[in-house]
Formats: sequence, structure tokens, C-alpha cells
Amino acid sequence: MKKKILFVNGHLNVGGVENSLLNVLKSIDYDNYEVDLILIEELGDYAIELPNEVNIIYYDLSKAFGPIKQCILNNIKERNWFALTLRFIFLLEKIVGLRALSIAKPIFKLQKKYDCAIAYRVGICTEFVGYVVNCSNKITWWHHGTYDIPQNQNKRWLKVLSKFDRLIAVSNSTKEMLNDNIPGIRQKLLTIPNIINVDEIQQKAKESMNAINFYDGVTLLSIGRLSPEKGMINCVHSCKRLVDTGYDVKWYLIGEGTEREAIENCIKEYNLENNVFLLGAISNPYPYIKNAKIYVHPSLVESLSITVLEALALNTPVIVAESMGPKEFIRHKENGLLVDPTKEGIVKGIVCLLEDKNIYKQLKEDKSEVLSNYSPDVIMRKIYGLIEVG
Repeated sequence: MKKKILFVNGHLNVGGVENSLLNVLKSIDYDNYEVDLILIEELGDYAIELPNEVNIIYYDLSKAFGPIKQCILNNIKERNWFALTLRFIFLLEKIVGLRALSIAKPIFKLQKKYDCAIAYRVGICTEFVGYVVNCSNKITWWHHGTYDIPQNQNKRWLKVLSKFDRLIAVSNSTKEMLNDNIPGIRQKLLTIPNIINVDEIQQKAKESMNAINFYDGVTLLSIGRLSPEKGMINCVHSCKRLVDTGYDVKWYLIGEGTEREAIENCIKEYNLENNVFLLGAISNPYPYIKNAKIYVHPSLVESLSITVLEALALNTPVIVAESMGPKEFIRHKENGLLVDPTKEGIVKGIVCLLEDKNIYKQLKEDKSEVLSNYSPDVIMRKIYGLIEVG
């Protein structure tokens, strides 16, 4: 009999966590496992890539949030009893604590008892799995490069974690960070990196770039959320220095986020409209990575860094701002450059690759040895081990 597995995530929009989840769902042995996927925000761009065997269960929780009075009135007007009930449960939870969330079980109508339930993001996904899902083996993933639980939320977070059998970190450094910040958690901690499916990446890299033609000269590419911790604005500052020094470069940025306006303003201030291009979120970035001369990863914090590994899969030389995740697999000047997470460090790395042909050639070499640690077979064996424990 097939084991019943549940995954819970917010959505499947373009992003590192969602890409990681998609790769897991593509790699599962559906002859032995029956898989449900609960999404609580929206479907998203990656939904069309899900295997047919995945049963999607979608709940729109968006109308259960917002200003209390307006939320209640709107849901009564729309006869949205699901969202209205959920909002009252959230209010009760503020009074009596997390155990109030268990009251929500009947409105979600989850009759199935799962062999393993996996919250693929911390936050509302962990709370949902912890208090609503009927399962004796519960697992949650931690994908962040920093421990960002506010001090006043620590007790709540510890109560939620008490419902889980395992907390998965995507790198050993992240695992140690969690151990340092969460009392008594070591026995629950395990490292399982993200899947890097080299064959699929190389195949997708053959597709077109949606009518965008890369510059014939020096093309730089960076992918990431446009938010402060990802350091994408440093690409603009770095490009300004390169142009002022006499380098003819075009820098393409893939991603969306709260810093988009600030980055656009910075581009205009530096008169770099013909040098820096914001391409937005792109579900298949691999043709861009393959055709770039250098992939630059400016992120200030990374738990692992999927896009750097994907660039290695396409033999595109990488320059990576030093942080705990990439340091586990980037060997400086052997398979990439690790630089200071500043505009000065990034510029120094780019100039090094543009001027030193030997190092550039070295970084174009095959990276199979590193990438074998992230193959679907290796990672899925670890995930199956978690599932079978229950």
C-alpha cells in the first residue's frame, strides 16, 4: 500500500523555496507514495510543471486577514463562512494560545490520515501542519540564511516546533545556526540540501530567452529577490564603477521585490539605462545563465544558494558574495570566486575574471564532482529516510 505524504506551502510562484519544492515533487517515486500538496495563498507559475500524480488542495486564506472589522463585514457580505470562521479562530488564538488553531480542523475537512506531513516553509505552514493536520510524523524545512524569528515570538515558535519530529536545514552551516538559536533542538536537526537536477537544467537552458537578445560583449547576470538582504542594488553600484573604469558591460537582473523602485531610481541616477536591465521574475532563467559571461551572486545572506549551483551546472563562471551557505561548496578560484559582500568586492571579482583568462577558463570547467552531492538520487534517499521513519 502506498504511503500518504502531505506537503504544505504558500504558493508555487517563482522563487528558491518553490523551485526546491518543485524538484522534490518531480523526483518522488509515485509507485510507492501518494502525494497531496496544500497551497494556502495561490497556485503560481510553477504549478504547470507539477507531475500529474500530485493532488493539489488549494485554500484561499487571504480573506481571513486584514483589519478586523472590515474583514468580518466583507466575509459576511460575500457569505465567505470559511474565511470568517478562520478569522474568529485567529482572534481566539490571541486569547488562549496556539491550541485554538486545532479548532480549525473541521473547516479544512482533511479526512485523510497522513504517514508524513511536511511544512516546506516555516510560519503559517508549520502552524497548519502542527495543529490542523492528522499525522504522527511531522517535518518542517528551514531555508533562510539568518535566524529571523523575533525575540517576542520565540516561545510561540518553540511550541510550534514541539509538534514536529524533524527540522530540516539546507546546509550544515544553517543547521549550526539553528542549533545556536533554538534551545534543545539538536536531536531534531538534520541537513538535507536542495536538489540540483543537472540534466533538466541543461535541457531547459536550450530554450529561448523570450525575445531578449543578450549583448555580444561582457554580459553579467544576477538572480534574486529584489530585497535588502539579497544585495541586488549592489549590482547597480558595481556596474557604475565598472563603466567609469572603462568596461563595456551589460548587467541583467532577474527577480522582483520591494527594492525594485529603489533599484530603478539608482539606475536612473547613474545614467545606466543602457547598462543595467531589470527583467522581472522569470520561471526559466537557465537560458540567461547559460548565455551570460559571468554569473554574479550579490546576496548578503544565503542558507545554500540554488542559483549558484545552477550556474555551476551550466559551467557559467560565478562570483559569489561570501556567506555561510556558498562557502560549503565554492572553492575560491577552483570552481568560483568568493568575494567580500560589498560593491568593492564584487567589482574586484569581475575585474579578476575579465583580466585573468586562466582563472576564467578554470571556472568554465565541468563541476560534476560538486554537483553530485545535490543529485535527485542522493537527496531523495535522505527524504525517503525521513518519510519511512513514521
